[in-house]
Amino acid sequence: MAIVLFDWGGTSVKHGVWQQGALVQTASTTTPANWPAMKSTLLNILQQYQHIYTVEGVSVSAPGNVDPQAGIIGGLSAIPYIHHFAIVDELTALFDLPVCIENDANAAGMAEAALGAGQAKSHVLFVIAGSGIGGAIVKNKILQRGSHKYAGEFGLMTLDNGKTFSELGTAVAMAKRYNQRVAVTSALSGAEVFQLAREGDVIAQQEVEQFYHWMAVGLLNLQVCYDPDCIIIGGGISANQAVFAGIEQRLCALVSEKELQEFMPEICLCQYGSEANLIGAAVNFEQRMARG
Repeated sequence: MAIVLFDWGGTSVKHGVWQQGALVQTASTTTPANWPAMKSTLLNILQQYQHIYTVEGVSVSAPGNVDPQAGIIGGLSAIPYIHHFAIVDELTALFDLPVCIENDANAAGMAEAALGAGQAKSHVLFVIAGSGIGGAIVKNKILQRGSHKYAGEFGLMTLDNGKTFSELGTAVAMAKRYNQRVAVTSALSGAEVFQLAREGDVIAQQEVEQFYHWMAVGLLNLQVCYDPDCIIIGGGISANQAVFAGIEQRLCALVSEKELQEFMPEICLCQYGSEANLIGAAVNFEQRMARG
């Protein structure tokens, strides 16, 4: 038996199959322009897999404020046509199979907590840093949603003069600050600013230090609020061991400065990287089927 998995993004739809506890035969396609085209694309992919596997269900990782009980995706996202209608019912009828949907950051957090970097821990926070900050709270392998289903939206925390964790603590925000300070012919990326800092660019070094500072402030706030066993870092920065080391070093300094050594967070890099959303979709499906 197998589960067909989809990870919906603004530019691509990743897909694969979960069979016997492993992710197999992954691929991706361009995100369709509208909902009818999306349904046609998904059905075609499913049918191709059904020629090879006995499929028991479909599980989706999607952007937006997912309400699994109502089967609706609220909020806004880079895929505007997936919101505010009974999307799970529609897909269930289309596929003639059980369908589960979970928010993409939540799915990644579930993957890491259940099977990845946090599998030996009981209380895990997952922080994903991309263009903004998102995340998930997982206790005893079960996702915590909160009363408004916004648990894990760490990026909305206000850190300084009305600015949020997302506005201050990402490599994207760092690059934006650098580009505003320096007359560049074209905007530089976060990776390019890190490289300039290593080469001795003083302004780049200042902005990298600000990035480390705000990331450390955000992580320490999460630690003292939730006191998890560990905080797992995902997203683009998780691929760069040197950046992770910089975050860890600044966090240690901040904890020492505040005399909060007993609250020193245990931080670790995610295990599954770009596959975490698909694997989390599989974890979500298996947990929901087990609960009935």
